[in-house]
Amino acid sequence: MTIREWPTPGTPDMQKFGQARRQLHSLVQWLARMERSYGSAESAGSGITLRWSDTRKAIITSQLGQGLRLELRLPEMVLQFLEDDEAANHPLHTEEHSPAHVEAWLLIELLHRGIERKQFSKSLPYDVSGLMSGDSEEFSPEAYQQELEALTDWLARAAEEIGLATGKPAGEQDGGIVLRPEDLSLEAASDSNRILGFKASGAKLGEPFFYVRTAGDGDQPGRQNEVILPASQLPSSGGSDRLRTLFQATQ
Repeated sequence: MTIREWPTPGTPDMQKFGQARRQLHSLVQWLARMERSYGSAESAGSGITLRWSDTRKAIITSQLGQGLRLELRLPEMVLQFLEDDEAANHPLHTEEHSPAHVEAWLLIELLHRGIERKQFSKSLPYDVSGLMSGDSEEFSPEAYQQELEALTDWLARAAEEIGLATGKPAGEQDGGIVLRPEDLSLEAASDSNRILGFKASGAKLGEPFFYVRTAGDGDQPGRQNEVILPASQLPSSGGSDRLRTLFQATQ
């Protein structure tokens, strides 16, 4: 995999990066809603997880029935259904489209496939009030192309490092690395109930960072037991060795 070095804080423009991340985070919620409405039984509870596909550079739902998945492809921010892992017709390029338009597109696609629309719910078990909704804002990936490319690179690099450190393959959509839609974190768990994760930003740091926590800590305010490693402290090569050492040291 050939991707960029870890960016230093301030590169790219972190204000624009935050806006791009908000747009991506808002779009991911539609995958989360599809996952919760039609996905695995586990997704019906509070712990919704999506998949990271390094091969496609996309965030993908689990099987939604009839060999169907929904993906969000990066950095273009294109929504598209997959049928038996093949891209279906009628992708939605989200440029100049509002969340309301995304919802309408989803419902039409469900109708075309004979999938029960009454089962679709926008309800989510976490707060999304700060994200985009309705017709008041439109997605604009072209305006944030550089920031979305950087974010895609960070996710790809993080998935690779997490996979190497935990032994979870990062190349396939069911390779063991999941994306949590509530905060856009990538995670992989070990047999010892420890989780190695990555967030592109957060209140604790003004840059991407990795973390190690015990499964279940995510439900605790502030994740008090979380051990954090800024991505900028990883070397350009051998970063997985340092992550593996951190992961093993906290077990």
